[in-house]
Amino acid sequence: MRFRLSPTGCVLLAGDLIAFVLFVYYGKLAHHLPVTFLGICETLAPFLLGWIIAILVFRTYAERACSSWGRQLVTMLFSWTLAAPIGLLIRSWWTGVPMTLIFSGVTYFVTLAFLLGWRLPFALFHALWKRTRQETVH
Repeated sequence: MRFRLSPTGCVLLAGDLIAFVLFVYYGKLAHHLPVTFLGICETLAPFLLGWIIAILVFRTYAERACSSWGRQLVTMLFSWTLAAPIGLLIRSWWTGVPMTLIFSGVTYFVTLAFLLGWRLPFALFHALWKRTRQETVH
């Protein structure tokens, strides 16, 4: 199995990574924890491992997944729905802190909000850009 990023996939990957970092940064601030580079990396690592597994399963950044605004959003939703519990389980194992339903729900929905917060405008802009480009060619 080869893993290839489409050009749109590269932009989506970069934006998603920024969304994850912003979620962790916000979480640290909200919990009055020190915000350090290593602290952010340590908190982010389990979720990135889950994300890597999910993007390989769903081919989140492949050309087909990025071909329309709907596919971009649905593939991201499926990917996050798989990645979140994986990340939460890894985090629980890593830290020795058991998962709670409230923490899991907040993590899932707030991170989803961060992802959708940038992906919705991007998907709409990308769809308009593609339409304009196609109209110019024809």
